[in-house]
Amino acid sequence: MPALMRDPLGAQRFRTQRANQPEDLGQGLYDRVNYPAAGTSELNFFSTVKGQSATLVSVGASTTVIKSYRDTNMDSANVVPNKMFLFVGISFAFVHEDESEAANGADRDKIRTGGYLHLRFVDKDILYLPGVFIPESNPIMTNTTNNSMSTSTVSGCSTPMYALRVPVTLNPFEQFSCKFIMTGTVTTTKCVDVYCMLHGYMRRPS
Repeated sequence: MPALMRDPLGAQRFRTQRANQPEDLGQGLYDRVNYPAAGTSELNFFSTVKGQSATLVSVGASTTVIKSYRDTNMDSANVVPNKMFLFVGISFAFVHEDESEAANGADRDKIRTGGYLHLRFVDKDILYLPGVFIPESNPIMTNTTNNSMSTSTVSGCSTPMYALRVPVTLNPFEQFSCKFIMTGTVTTTKCVDVYCMLHGYMRRPS
């Protein structure tokens, strides 16, 4: 019997239990940091891991929380032990103290237009990208005056990520840094949490 007839969906290729073969999953890296209303010089993503305390928006206010999978999937600061990642794109998302605040869209624009992203693997600069080019993937976005990215009448952003023209691989135990650097003092109406998602695929040993 031809292989296609035995497995028409090709599902055998995606089994999670395959002896002596690596396992690839559609899982990127994400992290959440707080942008204070008074401004800051830079946001350092992926440096505060799960289980550590951080100032983040929770229940409509900025407070000290213990980071969980809600906030990040990093177990070690700026390094991923035992797993290899292939990155294909990047996106931002924003969490406001008051999601009904009329100035939220303007605050997001201030942050995006006020800085640039710097991604570095070990000793190599991988990407410099002005914030205005990083798509916003907030699922709560709708066609309102608060929405500065999408004119769609349905929730979400039509462009989910900035696609890397050439994917890049981060090997296990390699140090990396991902910073959003502000070029001046940018103040916002209230504190804003910024998510950074490095979209890609995770390879872990079988």
